[in-house]
Amino acid sequence: MAKYIGYDNWRMFLLEMEPVNFIETQRKEKSWKRFIYVVPFLLVILAISIFHFFENRTTIYDPSDFTFSVKSVTTGLPNSVIFKYDASMISEKDKVEIQQDWDDRKRVVVDKNDSISTSIYYHPGFFKSKLVVNDSIIKEKTVFIPSNDWMATIETDSLPIYLNNEDFRIDGELSVRTESLKKYGKDPFESKTLIGFYQIRDFGGVYTDDFELTALLKNNFKSGNTPCQGAQVTIVSEEGPIVVPICNKGCISDISLFAFGERVDGKKNDLENFGVDYTDYVQLKCVSKDQELVIFVNEEPAYSFKVPNPKSKIIGVCIFFEGTGSIKDIKLTGNAREVYSFGL
Repeated sequence: MAKYIGYDNWRMFLLEMEPVNFIETQRKEKSWKRFIYVVPFLLVILAISIFHFFENRTTIYDPSDFTFSVKSVTTGLPNSVIFKYDASMISEKDKVEIQQDWDDRKRVVVDKNDSISTSIYYHPGFFKSKLVVNDSIIKEKTVFIPSNDWMATIETDSLPIYLNNEDFRIDGELSVRTESLKKYGKDPFESKTLIGFYQIRDFGGVYTDDFELTALLKNNFKSGNTPCQGAQVTIVSEEGPIVVPICNKGCISDISLFAFGERVDGKKNDLENFGVDYTDYVQLKCVSKDQELVIFVNEEPAYSFKVPNPKSKIIGVCIFFEGTGSIKDIKLTGNAREVYSFGL
């Protein structure tokens, strides 16, 4: 039989078969030994993973177990705000923070065993402060900082510079001029300068679904630092701003509209109607009616937005200029009645 399958004799057949059996036996032994070592290692890894899962698992807290309140200490600016809170029930590994406004990058970590934290607001406005635990918003309170009539600022990268009334109320207008800026150590001929006018107040019930704002304004500064002569009217509401920019005709690519959470970028949209000639005052008008906001520039319709529900209360108007600028007339109406005017 051994010869029939190609071997000289039976002994040669056995010699050929023995190494095969030996190799198979070795493979089985190695596989079994590998299994013995690998399984415990995998079990250790699994145990560590389960431990970390339960160790790092975020606790879900009931907001009703927390307290959070805010109180401003004055009516002017700057204005300190006192936050009172109780987050003592959270565990030691959890993190509690207070967010001063809409910007979540400006959260401040506070001690869960404390109860008071304070912050300074340097600009007027309507802010939504938050008590945050492990990046989850637990409580939210509004902070309203009025401007006490018109105020003007030089905006800087750190703190704003507040202008005295005589430096921006000139000849019946709201106007900041080059000589006024130099009094505060700012020269728009040497560096870009941004000025702001703020009127933040309770207008008595004017809402985003039914209002009209008209403003006559002019950017009267043009130099190598501010060739675009940018200006911007911002209508401040409790749910966010409506931002309307104008500039000289050659710079419309660099501006953007914003309203009701929608941004219209001049890089991707035709905003030619917001390019203006500053040889005279420019009229900006925003009219909201029948769930549509129409923006007019010098009486010509320039853009429109759909007005969403629910409506939002208007609590201020801010106007900004690159360099220097003047505001001649402003009028705000709501529900067909005038609620505020300046210069008219």
